[in-house]
Amino acid sequence: MADDATGSSTALSIQGEAQQETGRVRASDEDVDLYVDGVSDEVLACRERGRHLFPTIRQAGIHFHGVDREGMLLRRLVCTCCLLAVKVEKWEGVRAGSRTRFRRVASNLEYRTGNDGEVYLAPSGRGHMTPRQIGDSVASKALAGQSVTALRKAATKAAAEAAAEKAAADKAAAEKAAAKPVAEPATAKPATAKPAAAKPAAAKTAAKPAAKAAAKPRSTRVRSAKGTG
Repeated sequence: MADDATGSSTALSIQGEAQQETGRVRASDEDVDLYVDGVSDEVLACRERGRHLFPTIRQAGIHFHGVDREGMLLRRLVCTCCLLAVKVEKWEGVRAGSRTRFRRVASNLEYRTGNDGEVYLAPSGRGHMTPRQIGDSVASKALAGQSVTALRKAATKAAAEAAAEKAAADKAAAEKAAAKPVAEPATAKPATAKPAAAKPAAAKTAAKPAAKAAAKPRSTRVRSAKGTG
C-alpha cells in the first residue's frame, strides 16, 4: 500500500516518524506537493495533525451496525473532519454477576471515497507520506514568492513591535499602580466612659422610705408609774 492510515490515536513526533519509516519508502517532495494540490483542506488537516477526529461515546452515543463471524458487535464512526475515514470497532459483552460489561476489543480504519470522488490515501507508488511532509508542503505553498531574507526582516520587525508593545503595557501598568491612592490604616476610636447604668425604678422607690426612716430621730416614751393607795 502506498500510504498508511493516519488514524492512530496519537500523533507521531518527528523522531517517531523516523523510527516508523525504517524499511519503508518515503514519498518525494514532488509527490507530496501533487497530493496536497489534489485534496481538500479537511483532508490536509487530518494529514497534518496525524490523526482523525472521531466523536466520543458521550457525543455520538453507542450504536452497533452489524455482527462479525465471531459474534463481535460492530460499531462504525466517521471522522468529523475529513469525512473519509471510518473507524470500525469490535465490541463484546461479558456477563459479570447481575450486569453485562461491554468492552472494545479491537478497531481498524477503513477509507471511503467522497461524493466528489475525493480519496484520502495517496495513489499507489508514491511512497509513505508523513504529517511533517504534509505540513512542510502546505507551508511552502503558503509562503510561495517570498524570499527568506524578506521573511527574516519581517519576523525581526514583528518581534521588535511585540517587545515595544509589551514594554508600553508594563509601563502603563506600573504608572497606574503608582497613581492609585494608598488606603490609610483605620485608627482606633478613643474609648468613651459608659454612663452608669440606671437603677431599676422599683429599687429607687424602695430606697426612698428607707432613707427617710434612717434620717428621722427615734423618740422614747417614758411611762409614769402609778402610786398604790
